[in-house]
Amino acid sequence: MLKEDRLKDTILDDNAAIYNNRDNKSEKQKLKEMSFSEKISYLKTYYLTKTVIIIAIIGFVGYLGYSILSPKAENVLYTAIINYALTETEAAKLEEDFTKLLELNPEKETVLFDASFYLGRNGDVSEYTLSSEQKLTTYLFAGEIDVLIAPEADFKKYAGFGYLSKLTDELPTDLCTQLADSFFYSTTEDNPASGAYGIYLDGAELYDSNGKAIENPVIGIVVNSEYKPNAIELIRYLYQKY
Repeated sequence: MLKEDRLKDTILDDNAAIYNNRDNKSEKQKLKEMSFSEKISYLKTYYLTKTVIIIAIIGFVGYLGYSILSPKAENVLYTAIINYALTETEAAKLEEDFTKLLELNPEKETVLFDASFYLGRNGDVSEYTLSSEQKLTTYLFAGEIDVLIAPEADFKKYAGFGYLSKLTDELPTDLCTQLADSFFYSTTEDNPASGAYGIYLDGAELYDSNGKAIENPVIGIVVNSEYKPNAIELIRYLYQKY
């Protein structure tokens, strides 16, 4: 037999929680017995926080689903501009005007004039210059850029690498005839015969009106562009050849 002192140690106190009557009242009964102020306090404590969290989760999931499932606006003309101090305001105005010209729906289709590229001068090898050159080369190779506007020396380099289309193969007859005197001629690594790969922008009325002309600017259409018709319309727009 267990000794008396050990037996006492094994016996639960009469007030132990196991002997307490369990509150089997339903939530409805509890609320019924509460005063109005107690009900408000109870609801705030047990339900408000949960409700807020649930609403926040539902809102986040809904926003995430909308972002994923809703179609993103497609860029239908990317113009890369080299060594030209085009302000955000000027770029936005060009984009707005050209969007209207093409009769695009801005929610579905956009155009972009990107003047963030700076390739430097006189052997500049700064980190920003190297970064711009790498970005430009990557975008050209990937077909992200449709139109290139650059100083003559830089344009000639990229034309030589084969990144620009021969304009006599791309432009309609009327533009070829009207702009023939402004053609920029160059050879490429694959084609030693001289061809018209760009157009000098000195005579482009809209471009000159900005008052910040770059050194002998030349415009050309990127050879692997998916939106060459829009690129042609940009050339027509810049020269006002309608």
